[in-house]
Amino acid sequence: MVAKAKISNSDTVQPRPNTRRVSRRIAEAVATIRSGSGDRCLARIRDVSVFGCSLVCDAPWLRTGMFVAVQINGDWSIQAVVRWARDGIGGIEFLRPITDTQAREISCE
Repeated sequence: MVAKAKISNSDTVQPRPNTRRVSRRIAEAVATIRSGSGDRCLARIRDVSVFGCSLVCDAPWLRTGMFVAVQINGDWSIQAVVRWARDGIGGIEFLRPITDTQAREISCE
């Protein structure tokens, strides 16, 4: 006789909710994006949080997983990794979170 195994509901893995940990601020800042190989482009930052930002740029070399430096002004550069990029729009995650004050400086607030 073969016994059927009963699967309990607690054993099934629930998908992680698709929510952000922090709110994003609308931004209109312009930054220079630099790759490790020396490629550069100007980008418009669309929104920003303490963990990353989305940007619009004409950089065909921008690829998911690559490390970039985001130069906000002459003396402030943020290291980041590209999390997604398509059709001239991309999302980057800062390697170290920025402060809320710095996020406000980049945003329109």
